[in-house]
Amino acid sequence: MAMVRYVHDELRDVFSALAASAVNVAVMVSVRGFSPVRPSGLALLAGLALAFLAVYTLLRSSRLKWFSGVKQFEAAVPVEDTDAALPTGDSLRRHPIGLRLFAACVAMTLPLALLWDSWMAVFPLWPALAWLGRAVVCARWERRHGRLVWRGHLPEEPWELSVSRRPPTRTATDAPPA
Repeated sequence: MAMVRYVHDELRDVFSALAASAVNVAVMVSVRGFSPVRPSGLALLAGLALAFLAVYTLLRSSRLKWFSGVKQFEAAVPVEDTDAALPTGDSLRRHPIGLRLFAACVAMTLPLALLWDSWMAVFPLWPALAWLGRAVVCARWERRHGRLVWRGHLPEEPWELSVSRRPPTRTATDAPPA
């Protein structure tokens, strides 16, 4: 596994869950037909999801022992800031969806949605909220500390985090920033 930015890895998981939910809903509509949803139930579900996202993101950005993502970023191993060590290009643009996660989400939730309850079609959105919260916390930490958080620095431990300096901002004319 090559080094990939932590934010991009989390956003790739979010996009994979969104795509899996879209496929699940499309299959559900084609098999069972469209059944209208009560607006009150949908509003309650959306409100609960947003409340979960807000609480989870606040806990991740805190320094509490069991929830803190900030402590993980601060304890990450610094990597050499050479051009050879850091990947070039934006991996999120090349691979916006993780095919393994997408296939796993569809394989686990689509049969449940078809055989049990149609709400299982959108179940991949639940962990996507947690992944989105982690991406937000990491992006905020990177901006505040002028660092980039990477995953996959050590091939034998791809979950370990590492940090590097943020490259200088480029301008339209490639002139150094003022």
